[in-house]
Amino acid sequence: MSDKLTILNEKFKREGSEVEVDGLTIFIDGTLKKVFDKIKAEKGYNDYSEILRDALIQGINKIIKE
Repeated sequence: MSDKLTILNEKFKREGSEVEVDGLTIFIDGTLKKVFDKIKAEKGYNDYSEILRDALIQGINKIIKE
């Protein structure tokens, strides 16, 4: 079991534009998967992307307020 977080970063061009955007792939594995599974079961989330979305938004809001 791993306690690492693996994130892959790729560059994409928006359709019809030269603007580049980052695409991220996050591996939910090991301890993080156990935590996500517990949150999913206890808080009624449908999938990992909903948990990640809320964790990211709440984390950003906390950083901004500090």
